[in-house]
Amino acid sequence: MTQNLPSVFQVLNRLWDWIKHGLKYMRVYIFPKSLLYRFILIILLPLLILQFVMIIFFYDRHWDTVSRRLASDIVGEIKMLIPTIDNFVETEPDVLTQIFQKTKHYLLLNASFLPNAELTLNFPHKITQVNYALDTLLKEEMDYPYTWKEESNRNISLFIQLEKGVLKVDIPRKRFFSSTIHVFLVWMIGSSILLFWIAFLFMKNQVRAIERLSKASELFGTGHHSIDFKPEGATEVRQAGHSFILMRNRIYKYIMERTEMLAGVSHDLRTPLTRMKLQLSMMPQNEQTTDLLADIAEMEEMLNGYLAFTKGEDKTPPEPIDLNEFLRDLSEKAQKTGQQLDFHAEEKVMIKGRPNDLRRALMNLITNAGRYAHNTQIKLGVRKGMACIFIDDDGPGIPQTKQKDVFKAFFRLDKSRNSKTGGIGLGLTISKDIILSHGGDIQLSNNSALGGLRVIVYLPKA
Repeated sequence: MTQNLPSVFQVLNRLWDWIKHGLKYMRVYIFPKSLLYRFILIILLPLLILQFVMIIFFYDRHWDTVSRRLASDIVGEIKMLIPTIDNFVETEPDVLTQIFQKTKHYLLLNASFLPNAELTLNFPHKITQVNYALDTLLKEEMDYPYTWKEESNRNISLFIQLEKGVLKVDIPRKRFFSSTIHVFLVWMIGSSILLFWIAFLFMKNQVRAIERLSKASELFGTGHHSIDFKPEGATEVRQAGHSFILMRNRIYKYIMERTEMLAGVSHDLRTPLTRMKLQLSMMPQNEQTTDLLADIAEMEEMLNGYLAFTKGEDKTPPEPIDLNEFLRDLSEKAQKTGQQLDFHAEEKVMIKGRPNDLRRALMNLITNAGRYAHNTQIKLGVRKGMACIFIDDDGPGIPQTKQKDVFKAFFRLDKSRNSKTGGIGLGLTISKDIILSHGGDIQLSNNSALGGLRVIVYLPKA
């Protein structure tokens, strides 16, 4: 017995792994992703389970009770008819005919008698929920041989062998049904639909507040500074909305304080640098003064680049941009400077953004490619619902280990991208900051079609 325990544990462990895999598959591929439809599923599943339980325990019992009572009435009426046949079949056949007519009129039982006949046929019949009660009661209470069959109109023909012949009774289908069953079904389904619709409207209203908060966060992340947002919905959603407003105000305050501080720093630093340049220009020119003037010029360039980066994006509201014409215009400007560049667009793409900021970001990437390569290629397309700009060059590329570092402020590659050729190390940083503020992303790879560096820019479509 102990030798079989490991195998049992292995089977249970494997079964548990299958269950976890099945739940994971359902969660990823079957369960809805939207919050609204998850709420609907939370409401719908208990409602369906409740209906299923009601059908099994109440409806089935109600059906069985009602059907048995109706069948009992039919069997009792037939049993009352049998002594009448024995009394009048030979002595007063006309009276028996009148009884059959009244039976058909009042009881809806179409009875007829076949004198001196014998019941030789045993009709095969299918037991259903409708005729199950009748078949059960006939077996329990009928003292005569009998058989029955279901006609094409689904009425039931019952044949009973009596001493003087065979009694045939045609029982209409409506004798087996009660209108309360249909009323029950209508009320059950109708009330379920009504309750589900009310819950759906309520949940949709709650989800709408979350969607508005999400939309406001998305707009704020893409540079929309004036957002008309008012917290609403449930208490937790309102708390999240108020937290979002506080966060937005703190960020605005931080940006304004940073801009004002840097404006003061700019004024304070430019004044002594200007005096130093003036004093050096008045001194006798030699190698030392020339080096000092070059250092001052580099400091001014670093200061200008830093201030341009920290000033942030343009405050103008986003507007529709035809990205095809926009990139074609940038390509023509780059070609006028002598850069070997080719532009190709797969399709027409529209976006919403700030043209000045995007022009600055993309021009940084294009000129950066032309600075370290002989040929540049720009391709515009759509990937996964996003506008996608590929900037390829045939330059030396960037090592994969340093592709994330080049987006850091003032980072410069020591060999190919030094301060003499690559500026002060803010070009890619500014470009990424602008792209991210538009809700996009920027990636680098060495899988360029020209063999050098590939820059991929993603921007949301309009």
